[in-house]
Amino acid sequence: MENIIDCFFQFSQVFQPLLHPMVTPETLPMHPVRELQERCQQQAEGLEYRASRAGNLATVEVFIDGVQIGAAQNPQKKMAQKLAARNALAALKEKEESKIQERNDEKETKNGNQTFTRQTLNDICLRRNWPMPFYRYEVINQLI
Repeated sequence: MENIIDCFFQFSQVFQPLLHPMVTPETLPMHPVRELQERCQQQAEGLEYRASRAGNLATVEVFIDGVQIGAAQNPQKKMAQKLAARNALAALKEKEESKIQERNDEKETKNGNQTFTRQTLNDICLRRNWPMPFYRYEVINQLI
């Protein structure tokens, strides 16, 4: 009985690491060319690849709406296209993140002064483990 348990233990130690990183459709990354194609279709943008070859080196440039977004070089044209699409995706994501940051900065600053909403104040208190603020309304009777 001990031999069977020992054998199973050794078997599981050997094969468990091989079974752990199973690739599923959910964990499989999308091919950069396909991801860029789908993104441009969703955004209604024109996508164009321009390839050229100098000696044994292929160069692929990615243009979106006539503006060069990415480029790459590789001896294999398909690999150069994949790398160029990956570079373009990285540039687009960086551009989108900077736009989001700019919008957030515009919302936070108004006339040079920082404005806080209740939600912003609550978020800050939660992140810094401060006590939550207590709000109260006061009605002031004014004669008109």
